[in-house]
Amino acid sequence: MNTRLLLIPVLVLVVITAGCITAPPAEEDPLQPLDYALAENWAYLPDTSEEKPVDVFYLYPTLFKTLYVDAMNTSDPDLRNGAITDVLMKKGVFADTANIYAPFYRQTGLYSMLGNGTWTHDQYIAEKRAYEDVKTAFRYYLENYNNGKPFILAGHSQGSYRIKQLMIDLFVDPELQNKLIAAYPIGYTIAEFELAQYPQLKAAAGETDTGVIVTYNTQGRTTSGKNTIAMPGAIGINPLNWKTDETYANASENEGAVFFYNNGTVSAEIPDFTGAYLAEVNGSVVLIADSPDPTEYSLPELFAEGVYHVYDYYFFYENLKENVAERTAAYFAEMSAA
Repeated sequence: MNTRLLLIPVLVLVVITAGCITAPPAEEDPLQPLDYALAENWAYLPDTSEEKPVDVFYLYPTLFKTLYVDAMNTSDPDLRNGAITDVLMKKGVFADTANIYAPFYRQTGLYSMLGNGTWTHDQYIAEKRAYEDVKTAFRYYLENYNNGKPFILAGHSQGSYRIKQLMIDLFVDPELQNKLIAAYPIGYTIAEFELAQYPQLKAAAGETDTGVIVTYNTQGRTTSGKNTIAMPGAIGINPLNWKTDETYANASENEGAVFFYNNGTVSAEIPDFTGAYLAEVNGSVVLIADSPDPTEYSLPELFAEGVYHVYDYYFFYENLKENVAERTAAYFAEMSAA
């Protein structure tokens, strides 16, 4: 099976789609957060007729690259479709366990996210607006949709960065800490110094601990350059064996990689896809996936060959799905025993 042909649509959708935009459509009011009382400002809302006792609040990754737009215009139909389709591709990890809430948010542009930290005034405003959208959406979710349920936080790439911001900003509140089953800010750096600086950030140490952060950044055994997502001090956990040391997990422990067409439907499910182990590279803990061919699973427009950032969820999809269920079960067991 030529899996590369099956994977190309994912790359085109998630990262490249908006590169063809010639001019941005009319922007929303840039001074106000989006109004999350409007269903149109949610990329995904659950079917309330099949409500589960747990929710997940999910944030999509960066959807576009452009030199002249500093923030996503959520009125743009291509970007809206990209966000919705990303949720559909990640949905299977959570849907058996949780109701999915995924807001649109005016994320910052790719070049701002991958920049050197020196922003123009417009980029600074865009960064502030992106987080204000996320915080407003999360507060609206808590006040209008949550109804006292425990919840999971999840994201990928920039979405994971925004989840980290939420946890630093709001999760000093013990009530929110107690309702958190786990956070999955995958594909972005959670650093050791941040764990020390913000006690509400707790790294997962195993398969079923709760109230913790599950994160990692995936690359191959060799890369032609630095993994720009895994910044110095990044922590990680292996999603195949749920260890935080260098213990190797064989491909037989991989319950299945899942890949998608660009309409969000499954193109391939591949058990035993790759083994993985944690290693320190350039001062960061990264997850080494040892089987994929880096010439087939890289995105050279954005990352060095062998950096598998786009596939952080897809290579380990079924293991993540199983873990969401297991951590949720552990959370309810702890609540019953308390």
